[in-house]
Amino acid sequence: MIDWLPVASLLLLVGFLLGMVWVSHRRVMSMKTWQLYLANLHSPKAIINHKDGSILYANRSFVRLFNVESRGHKFRIRGEREQETINALLASRRWPHPFVEMTADFRAVSDHRTPRHARFSGLPVWCGGQRIWIVSLEPKSEAVYSEPFAENDSQIFRSVINSLSELICFQDKEGRIVGSNLAYDRFWKGREQEGLIFSADGSTRGRRTQQSWTTNPNGDSCLLESNQTVLLDDENSIFGTLSISHDVTNWHMMRQSLEQEIEARQEVEQQLKKHSNVLTSIFKASLDPIGIYNKNYEFLGGNAAFAEAMSAPHDDLEGENAEDLMEPEVLAQHRKIDVPVLENGDTVKYEDLVMKRDGTMVWYELTKTQFCDPTDDTIGVLVIARDVTERKATQQQLADAIMELEELSFVDGLTKVANRRSFDEQLVKMWHSHIREQEPLSLILCDIDYFKPYNDNYGHQQGDEALRRVADVFQRVIRRPLDAVARYGGEEFAILLPNTTEHGALVVAQNIADELKTAGLPHEFSKVADKITLSQGIATLYPVAGQDYGDLVSLADRALYSAKNAGRNQVASSQSLQEAPLSANA
Repeated sequence: MIDWLPVASLLLLVGFLLGMVWVSHRRVMSMKTWQLYLANLHSPKAIINHKDGSILYANRSFVRLFNVESRGHKFRIRGEREQETINALLASRRWPHPFVEMTADFRAVSDHRTPRHARFSGLPVWCGGQRIWIVSLEPKSEAVYSEPFAENDSQIFRSVINSLSELICFQDKEGRIVGSNLAYDRFWKGREQEGLIFSADGSTRGRRTQQSWTTNPNGDSCLLESNQTVLLDDENSIFGTLSISHDVTNWHMMRQSLEQEIEARQEVEQQLKKHSNVLTSIFKASLDPIGIYNKNYEFLGGNAAFAEAMSAPHDDLEGENAEDLMEPEVLAQHRKIDVPVLENGDTVKYEDLVMKRDGTMVWYELTKTQFCDPTDDTIGVLVIARDVTERKATQQQLADAIMELEELSFVDGLTKVANRRSFDEQLVKMWHSHIREQEPLSLILCDIDYFKPYNDNYGHQQGDEALRRVADVFQRVIRRPLDAVARYGGEEFAILLPNTTEHGALVVAQNIADELKTAGLPHEFSKVADKITLSQGIATLYPVAGQDYGDLVSLADRALYSAKNAGRNQVASSQSLQEAPLSANA
């Protein structure tokens, strides 16, 4: 440790040097810390605002010696002239440059005594977001002190300097080290000459700054930032320098890392901007409607096709609310569909019929997916729609064709009633359903009397017309939804009557005979009448499990032949073959 005695004359200036440390590196003490520090000094010290000259704090010596009024945390010099003198002394000072000079003691001016000289010094400090001066106005005569305090002040300054982590070194004007703190001694131990970063230059004034790489006591590389300030005496002559160094390696590495991160971020932003431009071009050029809205149904964007599909009055939907563009019931439907998209992140696809601006109806296939804005975590829905009107029309045409084919496969082309194939399928279905329901199922088999002579004499075209007319009679009489009329073959027809008893079937048969008589279709070659007539056979069964539905057909067929053998133009029942058949004659 270097002896401090050669620097005893510098101790009163150490406060100035400390201020330069904090001002240079923005490492400042709080106002409370400065107050505690100054309160322990016996020499008169005060904290004065650089902006307006107001006293922010004064220690006991300053209050006692310079007639300062103290009320709580407020300080005021009682005399206006004393305050003006302080303001005048500070007015010409440039912050943050410390100063020491000899001036007249303003107390002597105020009480008209013989002026005495005093040491007026100022330390610039940045504290609490404002510029302040730590000032000292000490009478040159020792008589103003009730006891000697210089040694105590020196011990305090020395402790403060040694507590700092910065490397502090005092040099005389020839460049020789005359004082240093503990941090400096520990860092440069055994290599003191390497610690003299700045070359001795007695003519250089002001402040110099330099960064240099070196090694710390542990052998690790570190970057030191050093600042050298020239010290001036009362006659403004250079008597030495103050050098302050601190390790800025971490700050340097952080700055490099930050610069690299900024470069990487800029590169990513450029790539994102490029991709965004591509996506925007695709977005605008797409003929398919594309739109985005958040969970509050405020549109975040949409291309022109989407705006047209929405029937919006303009193409720019950004910032618009769906409530202002959509009917309430339509919006409610969309909200219901969007629930799994917004809550579960599901993808939903469906078709919807939409009216465009020009009033045309268009089928759209809509795909809705969830999107999340990475900048603010906004959740919303991305909609992509596709015009499928032509596809829907093709599908409808195909469906119509299939239905037509199915109809042709189950409908008799001449009479437009069910054909034999359809009759067989319906009989099987009704048979099984009546087994479950335990209800009666009736069947009427009908045959046009003497139809061959009709064809031979009137011709086949007229015969086909007669078949159509007879089928119309059946359709007029058979009106229940489940009743079925079918052309069984040639001039023979079959009528299925579900949930119908034998008596009910007889009534239907009689109604058919009556309706055919009313139609009055001429038949001059019939042996039973001059109009077309029918022979009808009725069978009724309560189907049971294991029984063949062919039994019902066989019974109805037997009844039909019974009616024909009995002279035709009449109705016969399988249950009363031994009884006289019911005549259908007029």
